[in-house]
Amino acid sequence: MERQFILCYHDFSVKNAGLAAQQIRWIAQMAKNPITVAVIPDVDGASAAEVDFFKREIEKLSAENFELLLHGASHLAKDDGERTFWGRRAMQLTQGEAEFAGLGEEDSSQLLSLAIDFWNSLGFQCPRGFVPPTWYGNAYLRKQVLAQFDFFEDRFFIYAKGRKFFSPALSFAGLPRLSLQVAQRGSCFVLQNFSGVPRLVFHPVDFETLGEKRILNLIRFAGVKREQVYYRSLL
Repeated sequence: MERQFILCYHDFSVKNAGLAAQQIRWIAQMAKNPITVAVIPDVDGASAAEVDFFKREIEKLSAENFELLLHGASHLAKDDGERTFWGRRAMQLTQGEAEFAGLGEEDSSQLLSLAIDFWNSLGFQCPRGFVPPTWYGNAYLRKQVLAQFDFFEDRFFIYAKGRKFFSPALSFAGLPRLSLQVAQRGSCFVLQNFSGVPRLVFHPVDFETLGEKRILNLIRFAGVKREQVYYRSLL
């Protein structure tokens, strides 16, 4: 098997659709291929015009052969229900973004159903893969996702039905600025030396913190060392 990697953009939402669509296409242009895009489906509070624009951009990405993933429900917990100790810690570390972290079986199932309902309300066929926000899940989420989707992932693995792929997520969002150079070098080391299918993941904030030059260098380095593939390529 060729050495492979997946190139992703996370957190495409109704709130950032205009700027994010530009960033996604810039990454794709630099990579010379469509990329994988993780979409937050909640449009609560958005205007009709914002929702229409968001839906048009999703439709365009799909038509242009970008691979779409469902990325949680809202990417922000709207209540602080009962969670495990580690779930509460994950919520603190992510400022409430780890909406699935540490939930019980019923609460996890209900939130997953809500995420699917949000997506269905946009009028598109549900994606084949699901990514929990910030990669924090719970004891039940993987099984619940794989009952309805082809792919689930956490920070170190991609799970398909009956298969498991070592896939470290190389992500920079939320890191202190002083550590970004170290994180970039570490990502290059993983891309050059590790087995499996690493995921090179960019977020909207990376264009401010990392900057386009560093992002471009990472994309180019990954493209030299590995072949870009998609989740669907793993089946």
